[in-house]
Amino acid sequence: RGAPPSPPFSPAGRIGVAAVTAGPGVTNAVTAIKNAQMAESPLLLIGGAAASLQKGRGALQDIDQLSLFKTLCKACVSVRTVRDIVPALRKAIATAQSGTPGPVFVELPIDVLYPFHVVEKEVGGAKSAQGLRGKLVQWYLQNYIHNLFAGAWEPQDITPLPVKVPLATEDEVGFVPQPALGFWGHPGDGTVAVGVRVVRW
Repeated sequence: RGAPPSPPFSPAGRIGVAAVTAGPGVTNAVTAIKNAQMAESPLLLIGGAAASLQKGRGALQDIDQLSLFKTLCKACVSVRTVRDIVPALRKAIATAQSGTPGPVFVELPIDVLYPFHVVEKEVGGAKSAQGLRGKLVQWYLQNYIHNLFAGAWEPQDITPLPVKVPLATEDEVGFVPQPALGFWGHPGDGTVAVGVRVVRW
């Protein structure tokens, strides 16, 4: 809710995490996410969002947040059900750390974060709906809630997914040209990054 997250320096095997509120909280994080992209820092941004049923219907702070980060993040995903929260976060963390590290964005609408009884009270519709239209609306809303929470209390695997880190082969290292004798210049000019290794001559 305050200042946007700063892209952290992440030691090997670590990832930065920032959680922001919907709307202005997410938009305030754009610059930090761009910095994380340029710095190749693994960063998980978790952003709130309007309830799934209210998206595109003028809800408070309802904007297309995924479009903001498509060009900045390695992956952007919006969670639709409670049972998908853990798998989405596991995959996002692995994606942020795999290959060239970078930021990822996971959007969590408020209806997947609130308890069942709160969502049922706010979204469930009138219990005494009258007429065909009212009964159809109530049936749709109850179906939506049941799907939203289906499997939510089943145990899930929370172990980290494997991270894919590319390593240079001996053949690829051999492609690096050897410097001529009497190399002149700044010492940093003689450093070449190969995969995640640094070759210095």
